Amino acid sequence: MLCPIAKTCRRGGRSSASAIRMAVRAAGWGLVTLVGLWLSAAMGAGDEPREKPVPGLAPAPGTRSTEPDPSIYIDPEGRARTSMFGVSGLGHKFVYVLDRSASMGGSGHVALRAVKEELHKSLEKLDTVHQFQIIFYNEKPAVFNPSGIPGRLAFANQANKDRAVRFIESIVADGNTRHDEALKLAIRLRPDVIFFLTDGDDPKLSRREMDQIQRMANGITINAIEFGAGPPPEEKSFLATLAEENGGQYAYVDLSKRRSPSSGESSGR
Repeated sequence: MLCPIAKTCRRGGRSSASAIRMAVRAAGWGLVTLVGLWLSAAMGAGDEPREKPVPGLAPAPGTRSTEPDPSIYIDPEGRARTSMFGVSGLGHKFVYVLDRSASMGGSGHVALRAVKEELHKSLEKLDTVHQFQIIFYNEKPAVFNPSGIPGRLAFANQANKDRAVRFIESIVADGNTRHDEALKLAIRLRPDVIFFLTDGDDPKLSRREMDQIQRMANGITINAIEFGAGPPPEEKSFLATLAEENGGQYAYVDLSKRRSPSSGESSGR
């Protein structure tokens, strides 16, 4: 007895050949589908549903610890979080722009001493993979330069931190104030975060200078910290505006509540 396919073939011609091809193709796809279903069932047998990982809690690359999931405490991208006077920044590269004009000396050099103490603590939070730069300024900037090559950030290894301590301690309050040149120098280094500290002494940044700084920064976070004696000013400070327009934080530090390093008594500006 001839099968239906053979009968079709005997009835001849090209239509018979076409029918054969269609039948074979259909049988082939059916077999592939059955095999696929069988493999899926076999491989999935005994597996229990897995919970999806919580974003940001996967182990950080290269991290080994006996403590529970170390990446909960370490930024997954290897960034550092450091701060000055309660204002924090997150990133790989940091530049500190610090007023060292005569007005920052005050009675007992309270402001400058406070800046140096906070700067020491902030640098200690950086690891060897992070980079930093320090710019003290009056009418012109004084730049930390451990490599001898200007325009570079320094890696936060212990040797550079030790050099930074010596540089910081060599700075004295003197001269007039020019904010914009130091800020623009910091921006050209393309850090992730700038900490800008000043008593806001005249001349203040003009609206034109603020706009130019914002265009140059183009996404760099600028945190601004203002020093004063007594309560914060009632009018909004240009420093608060600068931080707001550049994605940063603003803080006011009342120096009258700090102790003078020379007398041990509270001191005003």
